[in-house]
Amino acid sequence: MSEAEELAAALAPWVSERFGAAASIGELKLLAGGASQQAWRVDVSTPDAALALIVRRDLGGCMFATALSRADEFAVIELAYRAGVPAPQPHAYLADLAGRPAFVMGCLDGETIGRRIVREPGLADARRALPAQMGRALAAIHAVPVDSAAFLPGPTAGEGAAAYGLRMLEHELARVAEPYPALELGLAWLWRHMPSELPPVLCHGDYRVGNVVVNGAGLVGVLDWEFAHRGHPGEDLTFGAIRAWRFGEAGKRYGGVGDVAEFLAAYNAARGTAFTERELYWFEVASNLKWAIATLTQARRHLSGQEPSLELASLGRMTAEIELEILSLIDPRHPRYPGH
Repeated sequence: MSEAEELAAALAPWVSERFGAAASIGELKLLAGGASQQAWRVDVSTPDAALALIVRRDLGGCMFATALSRADEFAVIELAYRAGVPAPQPHAYLADLAGRPAFVMGCLDGETIGRRIVREPGLADARRALPAQMGRALAAIHAVPVDSAAFLPGPTAGEGAAAYGLRMLEHELARVAEPYPALELGLAWLWRHMPSELPPVLCHGDYRVGNVVVNGAGLVGVLDWEFAHRGHPGEDLTFGAIRAWRFGEAGKRYGGVGDVAEFLAAYNAARGTAFTERELYWFEVASNLKWAIATLTQARRHLSGQEPSLELASLGRMTAEIELEILSLIDPRHPRYPGH
């Protein structure tokens, strides 16, 4: 029995219970991407309609120690969806789907592959709209009452949100257990230049082009909530702007589709804030460090034999590029370095 057939058999009882005895499962398709989790598209037919669902399922490894379980990821999607955030409709958490935890959500139609989003001619209008749309969507995420997300990782009592984020990065880099002088230098720079603290918000944790669904009109919804936590808004405001997420369109600093200023203006207008690129510079450095550590941990899932994968192995080649970016950013000669 193939993996798709095994999953279909495991899903069948839930489909019958949720959509009625006459409902049937059609095609199952494993979607591209998903270095941390599997995502399967499942077509379901009912007497009234044809439905497209997504099953998100454990792969057995994780990028960061603070990555959410499928139960908590499902819970945060429910929280965001109820608050009006453009997120997939959550359907059910399944503690054991063919031996692994999973959850089911609605399928949002559109493109998710970053390199296609930044280049496809048919998405030209979407690219013009995306920075502002993503700014407003992030404002909606950060507006979710943080008390309702108390089950998520976050600062300890008396700890600042930025300090918590940096402490987690230090912990993750230590887990690599190999010397990476450029990353250690970046970490030391961050500790020496701590920013002003703000109350924590619900952070998506991986907010960028490549984790959103896009159609011809622009943003459809926000995916991949496994790194959600309570943290400083600067984390989400900068992660999507680092060079790694421009997909070769280096001149378009927000996700390879547009300007950071347009993204920030839309966010500020929706949230009533006044963030500037200058005051977010610290978080840009931290976001690069975060992704550099992620490339190392993902590559080690392959190298250790835990999960042989060319996709995971290929992420390791990116570390040197991000190290160079960090060294450039912490150099006082950088044209955007605070103080110029």
